[in-house]
Amino acid sequence: MITNILIFLIAMLAGMESVLDAWGFNQPIIAASLIGIVTGHPVEGLMLGGSLQLVTLGWMNVGAAMAPDAALAAVAAGILVTGPTQLPVMQGIALAIPLAVAGQMLTIFVRTLMVSFTHMADAYAAKGQARKIEILHFTGLFIQGLRVAIPAMLILALPAETITQAINAIPSVITNGLQVAGGFIVIVGYAMVVNMMASKTLWPYLFLGFGLSAITSLNLTAMGIIGAAIALIIVQLTKFNTTEVEEQASMVPEDQIDQPLLTKSDQLHTFFRQGFLLGSFNYERMQNMGVAYIMMPTLRRLYKDQPDEFAAGLKRHLEFFNTHPYLAAPIIGVTMAMEEQKAKGAPIDNATISSVKVGMMGPVAGVGDPLYWGTLRPVIGALAASFAAQGSMIGPILFFVAWNIIRLATLWFGQKFGYQQGTNIGMNLSGGLMQKVTQGASIMGMFMMGVLVPRWTTMNFPLVISKIKNDPRNVISMDSVNNVLQSNHLTGDDIVKLSQQLTSGKVFGNFKVTTLNDVFNQLIPGLMPLLSLFIVIWLLRKNVSPITIIFGIFAIGILGYAVGIFGV
Repeated sequence: MITNILIFLIAMLAGMESVLDAWGFNQPIIAASLIGIVTGHPVEGLMLGGSLQLVTLGWMNVGAAMAPDAALAAVAAGILVTGPTQLPVMQGIALAIPLAVAGQMLTIFVRTLMVSFTHMADAYAAKGQARKIEILHFTGLFIQGLRVAIPAMLILALPAETITQAINAIPSVITNGLQVAGGFIVIVGYAMVVNMMASKTLWPYLFLGFGLSAITSLNLTAMGIIGAAIALIIVQLTKFNTTEVEEQASMVPEDQIDQPLLTKSDQLHTFFRQGFLLGSFNYERMQNMGVAYIMMPTLRRLYKDQPDEFAAGLKRHLEFFNTHPYLAAPIIGVTMAMEEQKAKGAPIDNATISSVKVGMMGPVAGVGDPLYWGTLRPVIGALAASFAAQGSMIGPILFFVAWNIIRLATLWFGQKFGYQQGTNIGMNLSGGLMQKVTQGASIMGMFMMGVLVPRWTTMNFPLVISKIKNDPRNVISMDSVNNVLQSNHLTGDDIVKLSQQLTSGKVFGNFKVTTLNDVFNQLIPGLMPLLSLFIVIWLLRKNVSPITIIFGIFAIGILGYAVGIFGV
């Protein structure tokens, strides 16, 4: 009984961590090792965790796209290998993959459910009921834990063969269709942001960002630099009427400008909350409830005697937000500082704060995703897995300590840096600086939305449009190439000859196949995500509920895959 309770708690922790991506308890090297320890088979748990960690090195959640669920795979396989079933480690690894796919489907369900939570949070925010938003946020996190814990308990009670048969019984059209929809469901969030920011002067920057993103291979960081440069140029060329701003700034006492309202305690409480940014991640506004939760200590300090302003602040931070969870820290710091200056009477409006957040989230995600998910975690994970795969406890300990030193340092110093820089912006109100910040941030925000549409939206159209037989004289024989390779007599002359054939226009394959994807890409890469964006914006302006649009996308994904229009 005690073992089962401990397994349930580990599964809950792994499930919650799979959405938080914080301490690392969702990583196989830790989750499977913990399962092995509580079942009395630590070596097998370590070996399984180390092996699965290597298998899942490249699994990462970017934007709204989801990798297979490593947490459920590690917990479930850990139970099968170290629990009553006592499967061999290699068989546990084989079973982990379909379990990870099943976990991915459950994650889609929970993220969709969280959309209703965010609408409930809107109603609570209007009444200034922050505590109820906190309860919603952690209820969502608790459900994510149950998403892994309940299957774990079922696996304890059922034979391994029954579980495998149940997973394989799910039609591939459903699993693949949901995966297809998961690739472009992020469009809903983008559409809500663009719809909020849209103005005649900003639309060109959306198209500019889209065009550069579609036709170049520059990463998000480079795109962010370009967007910032464009915004700076436009701001420098724009003449602002600063009279009203300077009059408002002059009404703020100088000693009040220099006097901070946020305390060290507020800074620490905000820092502690940052690890829960992703707790109620949803398909409509992504990390919005997490941002509102993190900003509550700041709002409570600044507007404790102003219930209307406090409610407005909650609503302000329930808008769409999505970036790397660790590099959200400097954005949170800047936002804290701007809220502080606003509370002192500085002419900072809601649009300015929102635009700064939107403008920053794309570029920092462009740094965070490849740095943390694509480099640091795989490197640390591979090193730790090399110990764990040999049954050494050094592996999970090394991963846990190294990863969290990096993570916590990023959160604390990122928040501190952002707060300092945001304070500098807020204190310098002369010369219409806030007007410049608002315009520049809006330009950069719309530009980055255009960049993200083709980059973080996946739509694949494998439907064959035409199949034309190639001239036999222009076809390179694969049989001859294979014969050379199999004979182990490949020479430099063979390579040169093949290169000459390719440069002369010869091709592999007897047919030239053109797919629907090829047609769209010939027009402009990313065209369909852009059209989808405008369709969703049109639906939103027709007062169609975002949740209705989301369910519609799931249906389109399944039906489109079933008839062959969409592909994984």
